[in-house]
Amino acid sequence: MPKRDATLHDVAKLVGVSPRTVSRVVNNEGGFSAKTETRVRTAIAELGYRPNLLARGLIRGRSSTIALVGPTMTDPFFPELAEGVQRAASDHDLTLFMASTADDGAEQGRMLETLASYVIEGAIVFPVDDTDEQLEALARSGLHLVTIDRAHGVPGAPNIKSDIEAGARRATQHLLDRGCEHIAFLDGSQTLTGRRRAGYDAVTGGDGVTTARVDNTAEGGMRAMSRILDMAPSIDGVFAYNDMMAIGALRVLAERGLRVPDDVAVVGFDDISVSSMLYPALTTVRLDQARIGREAVDQIVALTNGEPVAPETLIPVELVVRESA
Repeated sequence: MPKRDATLHDVAKLVGVSPRTVSRVVNNEGGFSAKTETRVRTAIAELGYRPNLLARGLIRGRSSTIALVGPTMTDPFFPELAEGVQRAASDHDLTLFMASTADDGAEQGRMLETLASYVIEGAIVFPVDDTDEQLEALARSGLHLVTIDRAHGVPGAPNIKSDIEAGARRATQHLLDRGCEHIAFLDGSQTLTGRRRAGYDAVTGGDGVTTARVDNTAEGGMRAMSRILDMAPSIDGVFAYNDMMAIGALRVLAERGLRVPDDVAVVGFDDISVSSMLYPALTTVRLDQARIGREAVDQIVALTNGEPVAPETLIPVELVVRESA
């Protein structure tokens, strides 16, 4: 028969104290002597007792656990930001759950409902489009939510967003400043409007060349770049929705014998870690992932403690000039 896990009552029996005393020691609640604490912790080590964190959370109404819910784990931007969230959570002695919605609204709802049943402190969410009502209802139910890079805020859920439109303006203006006359935008947005597109249009006057929306992946970037070159071969500058699309564009440009940046300059967006390792190294717009993660965790903690939180926090971005433009 498999060995039974030790319980709080086993520890209490071994030490000769009440289960409540063991609980106070485990939860650092005080009300016990140093000698009793030593005996309890020795018994815990001897028996291999592990507190049931789920049960403790249900009893206390708090679990010291938060969640990060993103659209996909395949985009390098998400795990890099998750690292920032993890570091910030650790600073607050919080445990982090991570989950992916596969960019599906129904799955997002199921995921958040399940996490709420574990009495998590709150969830940091990259919302799926058209799920405002779902998120608002969850916030009203008492689940602390912080959304990331939502174009418009959800009532009851503070929003942290990078100044994406300003970054897109800087990226497009940089291409103009280096002499590009025909700049294309490789659009990976899944919505009819987007802040990157708005920034691009603000600089080009809406007269630039854009692609139909494609997946914001390297493969999507390849398809988009191929369409652009077939449609407008005079293109001499490219602004890509993200770095992964820019990587796909670089591949197509090389296959067609076009030099970067001499024939076509390329700017990406996000500054994922691989961007600086490419040849040519990618000029891109850097999002401050560490700050986003820290702000998100700090806001979850503030909401849990009943402290006021600004409805929206805008994080500045930075244009990082490398070899591709």
